[in-house]
Amino acid sequence: MKKILLTLLCLLASASSMAQVVNAKGVATVSYTKKITPQQKEAAYVAAQVAAIERYFAENGEAEAENFDAIKPKVEANLDKFVMSTTVLTEQDQPTLSKYSIAVRTEINLAKLRTTLRANSEAGKAAPASNSEMVYVFVAREAASVKSFDAKVVQRRDVEAKGQVTSSVSDKGREGESIGNSSVSTNASRNRAVKVDGSTSVTVTTGGSSTQKTDESTYRVMSMANYRTSVTSVFSQAGFKVSDPDFVLSDADMKSVNADYAKGDDLTPATVRGIVASLRKESIPLVVLATFDAGVPSDDPATGLRRVTVTVTARVLDVQGPRPREVASVPAVQYVAVAPDSTVASTKAMKDASIAASREIVSRLNAGGVR
Repeated sequence: MKKILLTLLCLLASASSMAQVVNAKGVATVSYTKKITPQQKEAAYVAAQVAAIERYFAENGEAEAENFDAIKPKVEANLDKFVMSTTVLTEQDQPTLSKYSIAVRTEINLAKLRTTLRANSEAGKAAPASNSEMVYVFVAREAASVKSFDAKVVQRRDVEAKGQVTSSVSDKGREGESIGNSSVSTNASRNRAVKVDGSTSVTVTTGGSSTQKTDESTYRVMSMANYRTSVTSVFSQAGFKVSDPDFVLSDADMKSVNADYAKGDDLTPATVRGIVASLRKESIPLVVLATFDAGVPSDDPATGLRRVTVTVTARVLDVQGPRPREVASVPAVQYVAVAPDSTVASTKAMKDASIAASREIVSRLNAGGVR
């Protein structure tokens, strides 16, 4: 029973993460001369709601914020279509400063806002027949093996010894002779003194170095078939004509993509040239290349459930000109999901990441005026 409840909670969390109604807070301040008027209070109330929507888009990245700026006048003029409900959190009147502040929490109709953003984009304004055709190549992978290296340690010990010996020798002697009646006798004596002084000093110097190699990782490519429909829907709703890579890229192209991402973090120049040649052959101008790195499952410290993090990177190439050029890119962004077991958490994280990454790519294409 407990596991069923946890699963239901995770499903609800998944639904809320991709919900079309979101909550956001906004604050606005107005200045007045002598006394705040009802009209000025109403203006502050409206400005706080607009600030809440603006804050939501700002938290979702520069591209989203830039896209919102283009439709901000339309939102202000039709606020009731985009804000479903508003709750006043605090009001503060400061007569000494002649300022009035208000903070609100709003329920934002995200679906309506995204529809307005799409209609305002270059792809949305253009006729469907003139919109660009694109192919996306999304590769998901997880670490298959990681080789770690111990630190290589080199130690050195230098020993220097110095010695000095000093000696001195002195001799003292005496000889004598005595003459008798028929004989001569001699005698002699010698004293010798030797003095030796010595000293030795030893100096020891130690040192060395330590070299640490980075880990070598190999990856296992995962299937993205379960998320293809969701991704295609995001690009299609944005006005782009999406072509299935299976019908555009050759088998050799896909094998090269999988082989490159199984070994490293980027495609080799030969693989990119092969993809570009296939796209030009089919007269398709745009290709989206994205990787999804699923981390090792771990225990979530807050809930005790299993936690999986997916890191996404993406780039969009325009291959129409003499040389391909990058028209949009998404730096590494992480998405986290929790669930009762690792499999469910990994599936949820991959789904959320693929949809969120697709929307981020569309936002950056819209901000760049690509259609």
